[in-house]
Amino acid sequence: ILVKGASIMKNRRKSILAFTSFIVIFALLLNLFSMILIPKDNKMSKTIRGFYEEKKNSLDVLFLGDSSMYRSIIPAKLWKENGFTSYALGAPSVRTYALYYLLEEALKTQKPKVVVMEVNCAFNDHKYSMGNKRKIIDHMKLSMNKINMIQDAAFQFSLTDKISLLFPVFLYHNRYNEINAVDIAETFGSPMNDTKGFISSYKQKPYKGKTNYMRASSQAMFDANSKKYMDMIHDICKKNHIKLMLLKVPGAKEWNQSKKEAVELYAKERHLPYLDLNTNMEKNIDWRRDTNDSGVHLNIFGAEKVTMELSQYFRRHYRLKKTTDQEVIASFNKAYRLFNEKRKSYKRPVKTVTI
Repeated sequence: ILVKGASIMKNRRKSILAFTSFIVIFALLLNLFSMILIPKDNKMSKTIRGFYEEKKNSLDVLFLGDSSMYRSIIPAKLWKENGFTSYALGAPSVRTYALYYLLEEALKTQKPKVVVMEVNCAFNDHKYSMGNKRKIIDHMKLSMNKINMIQDAAFQFSLTDKISLLFPVFLYHNRYNEINAVDIAETFGSPMNDTKGFISSYKQKPYKGKTNYMRASSQAMFDANSKKYMDMIHDICKKNHIKLMLLKVPGAKEWNQSKKEAVELYAKERHLPYLDLNTNMEKNIDWRRDTNDSGVHLNIFGAEKVTMELSQYFRRHYRLKKTTDQEVIASFNKAYRLFNEKRKSYKRPVKTVTI
């Protein structure tokens, strides 16, 4: 009887092991097919996937934020002016709770000395669309961080959403007849992002609102989750001995004095540096020429001004040594060369859109 019982237990363990192995292999295959089928021909794909290709622990500064950030900061120009390496890691309409998980992901491969958080995302009160959420999550590698992100109640994902985010094959299965060599190649390693996250625009569409947009308005409030996740970002930076800095780039349509004061109070309470370029650069930004969409985002001309202001700020407040790693030097030299070549091909004024 004992021998028979032992045999039954042994067979049961084998069955459990076989079933577990099947589930694991099935999940891995689903993930592989998902990675192949996810569209890779968009700017966010290049930003997120390209970040993984940066050499391990090669970045001095990590910029986090929404489109206001990655359209205003030019890492290649910061490299040329100051000699430090950086990356603009963000996504459109991103919220602070998404930035927290992006930072967690980034710290798996990088140990930046400074993290700069652009604070416009703390006041995003318009709908955070599923499409914009996917622009981050679809391109992240499968890990516990990604799973925790999908499970986080702040995103308000349904069960169907969670399944399709975990295994995008269920959403993109109809792309099977569109798969090309790029889809296959970038599944196993994306090309490095030569803009280091910066997305440029050479269009001009003037802002025609009031020039004193930084006037006082009704009291500004962080959105429901902003303060919680900003504190979590602060905590993870402290834990990893990273300096956290808060930043607001110029934005005529989205920023005002009340929002500035709310961030100032938050920064003061937590002893964080805060640089608001809406007041520091008030006389430098020409809202007739330096925006591509009537004052929401900066174009290349505005971005160059912001980048030069940041260059001077970093020179005064942070001691960042230039890398001696020849691979990293070559990567950032290439980034600047490509940026400069494109920049030289445009002369002001470029295509101007009137409203």
